[in-house]
Amino acid sequence: DELLGKMGLVSDAERRVGKYSGGMRRRINLIMALVHDPEIAFLDEPTVGMDPQSRRAVWDFIKELKKQDKTIILTTHYMEEAEELCDRVGIIDHGKLIALDAPEQLKTKFEARNLEEVFIHLTGRRIREEV
Repeated sequence: DELLGKMGLVSDAERRVGKYSGGMRRRINLIMALVHDPEIAFLDEPTVGMDPQSRRAVWDFIKELKKQDKTIILTTHYMEEAEELCDRVGIIDHGKLIALDAPEQLKTKFEARNLEEVFIHLTGRRIREEV
């Protein structure tokens, strides 16, 4: 019940998961991944497709896990999410790690206002054609 409360799903606990929205299902998946209180959690795009309220609930939950000294490995395409949640950020381009540092260090090194600018600086402005 505690995890359902943190994810804003207590009032929906009796509903069948098949009736949940996509964002609700993502939050349930997050709860399932963390129900056994692991020391390390791998979260793959945990907020993709979520409305702003759900996204904020997940961000707050991840911040709470960090305060409990949990290790969280997060993959995301949302640079503002990485900037908000991560102590260290790795930027991968074409399967290769091209940068790894604290968000503030990356911004300083590349004279950028945010991680999105760092990402664009490192990977180029052009949209790549898929081969």
